[in-house]
Amino acid sequence: MRRAARTVSLGACVAMALLAAGCKSSKHERVASFVAPVLPAGFVPQSGPGWRLAVPSTWKEAAQKGTASWAVADPQPVDDFQASVNVLTEPFVGESYDYARASEAALRTDAHATVESAREDVVDGDPTLILESHWTPQPPSTVTYRTMQTALSSRGTGYVVTCAASASAFERYRSTCESIVRSFAVER
Repeated sequence: MRRAARTVSLGACVAMALLAAGCKSSKHERVASFVAPVLPAGFVPQSGPGWRLAVPSTWKEAAQKGTASWAVADPQPVDDFQASVNVLTEPFVGESYDYARASEAALRTDAHATVESAREDVVDGDPTLILESHWTPQPPSTVTYRTMQTALSSRGTGYVVTCAASASAFERYRSTCESIVRSFAVER
């Protein structure tokens, strides 16, 4: 059974991360020379309130969205799990890098998630993190899966895009997830 990839609501973790970061000027300013990536062949643009990204044209709207505001899935399941991408939004006042750090901190407190990597990168001109995590199954699912996600912030809203695939198929989906995450953009 396919289950939408979980994204972690940040709540108290965001407040703690912002307090730890202080109220000083940012070392993570927007990259003015950023050029949006070209859409890969077979990808189509999608958008929602305040965000846009590109996904494979064969992926369809997901029946289960969980806490996400939008989700699509590959119609071909692997290990009884459909690869998927979802977008979660929540209030956040601050910069993308701070939101990404708070998201990482929240993931590290989730008993079902293991953050495998957190690499600094630039997405939509904003310094942020690309997080890869391993998730243990939660009933009724019996499938272990992996996620790649990034977080952006703009106009008082935090946006998280998450691409998920079964753990055994993740490397096969890596380039697709990478393209989706890198295509993510928010209104400025």
